[in-house]
Amino acid sequence: MANPFSGIISSDFKALYNNAISSLLYNDALTLPCTLYYAATKFEDCANCVASVIGGKPSSRFQSGGPMPFSVGTRCPMCNGDGKRAVISTVSINLMVIWDSKEFISAGTVNSPEGLIQTITFDENTPKLKRAQKIVVATDKAGYGNHVYERASEPEPCGFGGSEFVSCLWKRI
Repeated sequence: MANPFSGIISSDFKALYNNAISSLLYNDALTLPCTLYYAATKFEDCANCVASVIGGKPSSRFQSGGPMPFSVGTRCPMCNGDGKRAVISTVSINLMVIWDSKEFISAGTVNSPEGLIQTITFDENTPKLKRAQKIVVATDKAGYGNHVYERASEPEPCGFGGSEFVSCLWKRI
């Protein structure tokens, strides 16, 4: 007996699917502005104190004109007396965010814990997602709540017979 579903999924059907998802991912469609935060890779001198090492322990004194004064004998509140502050780099990106776990695309798990979201984007954004340690979602709605998440999975290809798109799971922190 011949398979009644043979030939249903054609290359035209796959192209239609890819075009539909692509149209949802453009900046003016169903995406939200998000900010990706990367790990600190460089350090800069603290603008609030002058640091020195006394007896192997960090010590600091207030630098006149600094933004956060502190008393002698205490640590600088900006750098904890280290004299250096981490520089955290960020990048803004528009992502399609799926808030409801029942709507996740290829989630890979049967039970999704509360506080999990899924983002979908073009495959070209994979390196940005892999480097990111956390994400702030819906930065345009920042006044309504704190939507900060850490990456819960590696970006995975998703699509209909192709790898033009990637999805990634994020856990609320």
